[in-house]
Amino acid sequence: MDSQPIVCHTCTGVLLAADSRTYTPQRGRLILTNGYCACPTAEEPDTQMQQEQGQGQGQERFSPAQAAMVNA
Repeated sequence: MDSQPIVCHTCTGVLLAADSRTYTPQRGRLILTNGYCACPTAEEPDTQMQQEQGQGQGQERFSPAQAAMVNA
């Protein structure tokens, strides 16, 4: 059948499925009891690292109010 795990090994929440056909009654019961996986995705740390690297390279960060003044 499907080799993809249903439950997160870290938080025991139910992982999102790529195909709607995998949402079975058993998976629905697990979602009700355990909830969905709340762990951060693998993409988020990469984005944070890029932002930190950008700050170290002389790029200035502006608040939304400051950016609005620049674009006015």
